[in-house]
Amino acid sequence: MNTLDDHKTLLTSNASENKRLLLESMQATDDLIMVHSSIDEGQSVTVCYLAGMTDTQRLDKLLMLYKQDKQLLPAFQLEANVYTVEDAADALASGMSVLLFDDAGSGLVIDTIDVQLRNVEEPASEAIVKGPRSGFTESLQNNLALVRYHFPSSRLKAEFCKVGHLTKTNVTVLSVGGLTNPEILREVHRRIEEIPAAAILESNYIEEWITDNRGTMFPLIESTERPDRVIGALLDGRIAILVQGTPFALILPFVFLQAFQVSEDYAWNYYIGSVMRLIRLLSGMIGMLLPAFYVATVTFHHELVPTTLLQSIASAKEPVPFPAVVESFMMMIAFEIMREAGIRMPKQVGQAVSIVGALILGQAAVEAGIVSPIMVIVAALTGICTFTLPPTAINYVIRILQFGMTLFASLLGYVGIMVGIIMLLTYLASLRSFGIPYLGPLAPFHLDELTDVIVRRSHPNNNLRPNLFRAIERRRFRSKS
Repeated sequence: MNTLDDHKTLLTSNASENKRLLLESMQATDDLIMVHSSIDEGQSVTVCYLAGMTDTQRLDKLLMLYKQDKQLLPAFQLEANVYTVEDAADALASGMSVLLFDDAGSGLVIDTIDVQLRNVEEPASEAIVKGPRSGFTESLQNNLALVRYHFPSSRLKAEFCKVGHLTKTNVTVLSVGGLTNPEILREVHRRIEEIPAAAILESNYIEEWITDNRGTMFPLIESTERPDRVIGALLDGRIAILVQGTPFALILPFVFLQAFQVSEDYAWNYYIGSVMRLIRLLSGMIGMLLPAFYVATVTFHHELVPTTLLQSIASAKEPVPFPAVVESFMMMIAFEIMREAGIRMPKQVGQAVSIVGALILGQAAVEAGIVSPIMVIVAALTGICTFTLPPTAINYVIRILQFGMTLFASLLGYVGIMVGIIMLLTYLASLRSFGIPYLGPLAPFHLDELTDVIVRRSHPNNNLRPNLFRAIERRRFRSKS
């Protein structure tokens, strides 16, 4: 048996031996099909493929073409000739067909994969009113084609690699030549190459391996299902990562304020887009701080509330046996449970159950004297505000921060809230995303770039790319000659 230095076994010139070695490498799986066929009088070939993953009609047509003219088949070839049993097995596991030539000690990999996948449709998690409707699917080839369809530029560069020594998942790194900073691109490749994981089943597997800080709950890499969002990031000089088997693409570097932006902002008039973005920023702050302000006001700062309102709050809280902080925690936990139940249940009943459950439980809790009516209003308003945020990881982070801020408010009132905010901002300022400050362009402060983060800059005035991402070519527009 011939072996290579990296412990790979060379294919032999004996057809029976090749079949035995390949079957052994594939764990003698029952869905491996190996058919011996004669191409012409002087040569025969063993056709290998996995049942259920191969378009057999296309495979038959390719074999007929090869019999007629051997120069035609390379047009359908996906990879170079294979010379080892392991490479042939990896190709088969990826859904390819392998032709093992007798008396040659080599094989040919051809693309005949035929796996039923869903069609391109609008992403359910990132629905919009105006803008492109197409979303990524679980097919890496389709996702790359979508990006190229919407971004038909010769400068778009796709680099392929495989990650996971068991799954050997196909991964594509996208960048734009002349825009993307080569140092950041090299760092991305280095981190991906150093991933020691056995399996990569979703893009988050890669995100957790290559992120700058694995101990933070704040997302340092963006995740999206929308090709237009990926293209917008590429045009800013950022990098996108597509992973086989998942519709979620990764975009990096990523800063905190981008979590409140959606691609639809640029599909509307810039005044409307700016107002929508400000509403999301305001909703994020309300969602994080409103329960804390309620607890602090009711517990420590009665003098700041108008007398009439204070009397109303006091009368509503009189039958409630719990302090404001316990009342707040109970309502927030109940709201999160109902939200999660609405997501996990079948779509036909999930939304109805979550809405009816909220109404019934809220009314029953008030009548039973467990919570006050104003606490129900606070919890409902807090939940609605978080619904306005894009469905990114920052949405979950803000919902978790509600509990921390409420706890600080129950201990020190408004002072506790300020302590919590200062600690949060200090922590965010310490984070980096591939060397980029996470609070940029707020810290360090860049006023010219802030105008396209908190509000949206009009397209004619958006000539300069963000310096934050260290793009090589700063100008978006060509000078008139």
